[in-house]
Amino acid sequence: MTQAVIGLSKDQVVAATGVPAFRLGTIGGVDDVTKGYQEFIYGRADGAVTGAGYLCGEATGATNFDFKMVTVTTTTPGTAGFGTRVGAAQAVLADNEYGWFQIYGKGSVRTLASAAKGTRLNSTATGGAVDDDATTGSEAIDGLVLGTATGGAEATNADAIFNYPSVGATL
Repeated sequence: MTQAVIGLSKDQVVAATGVPAFRLGTIGGVDDVTKGYQEFIYGRADGAVTGAGYLCGEATGATNFDFKMVTVTTTTPGTAGFGTRVGAAQAVLADNEYGWFQIYGKGSVRTLASAAKGTRLNSTATGGAVDDDATTGSEAIDGLVLGTATGGAEATNADAIFNYPSVGATL
């Protein structure tokens, strides 16, 4: 049985016109029977988030706890660079909808093709996806590793281990 520490449902979505279910920035934990303890932060989508497991970062210059899909553009220094908190969306979110983003524990993340287990991940040109290709100009994503390598195709539910990830140095 999965239990929530504060009564959260990690795939819960509240419409942009609705009243948020929790204060933005609330951190809640879930003790999942198969994945163990996980933590999530409650935020709002800054633009559409098109899938669960898509990595999102806090949007600089916006209201705190507004999350935008991670790309090399959204993680660039001067926009939402070094040290910006990131987490994986737990549901599809339309612009300004409210939901949960995973920041700790075992979970899933979107990757590009052939990302290796246990290597440094980085932002990519593909919204919400990470890779281990170390493309010049991309930013490292610190605190996030894959638990299983992804094969020759993009993976939307790659096993990942979150340890309060944030945007790292530009590669």
